[in-house]
Amino acid sequence: MGGLAKDAYYFSHDSNARHDPKILAMRSVYGSEGYGWYWILIETFREQENYKLKITKHVYNALAMQMQCNAEQAQCYVNDCINEFELFETDGDFIWSNSLLKRMQNKEEKSEKARKAAQARWNKNKGNQGLEVNKESECNAGAMQTQCESNTLKESKGKESKRNKKDINNIPVKLKFDVDSTQYRLANYLKNYILKNNPKAKVPGLKDMDKWSVHIDRLIRLDGRTEDEIKKVIQWCQKDSFWMTNILSTKKLREKFDTLFLQMNNERTKKGYGRGKQFETNTEKIMDSMDSIQRFLEMEEEDG
Repeated sequence: MGGLAKDAYYFSHDSNARHDPKILAMRSVYGSEGYGWYWILIETFREQENYKLKITKHVYNALAMQMQCNAEQAQCYVNDCINEFELFETDGDFIWSNSLLKRMQNKEEKSEKARKAAQARWNKNKGNQGLEVNKESECNAGAMQTQCESNTLKESKGKESKRNKKDINNIPVKLKFDVDSTQYRLANYLKNYILKNNPKAKVPGLKDMDKWSVHIDRLIRLDGRTEDEIKKVIQWCQKDSFWMTNILSTKKLREKFDTLFLQMNNERTKKGYGRGKQFETNTEKIMDSMDSIQRFLEMEEEDG
């Protein structure tokens, strides 16, 4: 049934139709082929207006194409079904099946009763809401009501969801750590270094900087690290070819801080300070300036 078109015509078909005396008589002459022809003709009648097939000049040629026989065979078979087996009727202008007419009449009566029942339920619901039923919906009362209510609910939920998202976006961001706090500044310090090394790196926006600040806060409060130590480790690891690709968040910075701190001090011990210290001082000043500019822009964005 899944392969039928959605608008395929319907008619009931008794499972024991092959045992009907009239059909048995027809089958005794035309066999299983005739039984197949019978249902082809019934389907053809069902597709016609008023379920009757008009007799035209080429009607038997058309039927022959459906029945896969020649026009003479088609006409002979139809005549036998009318005159010999009394399966069909004709008035000279049309051919039809009384059995099909009765079945379709029953179907239409049931459909009308169902439509009226659905209409009554809909009118009652609409009446409770003080609304009138649209006349155009009468022919599809049950189906259209369900569809309309479903669409309305989806549309309402969609609009409400959009409003909620819009409202959320308009709520000012409340940060646990102020942009001037040590935690926030150091988190932003690392963020700027990461972007300096890779402008396309994934870094947090203003709303997520609190998460980065939390790990800096733990470095200071729980691990006992100073602001100066953290800044120097950030500078060193973001200039190291290996660590700059691994330390891409404050969480990772805290996890590897002891290792980073030791490697940094060992390297400095080997190289000494000299020009390296002067270079480090200049770099630190540049990054401090970038940090100040970044915080100013974020404060402007928050106020805006």
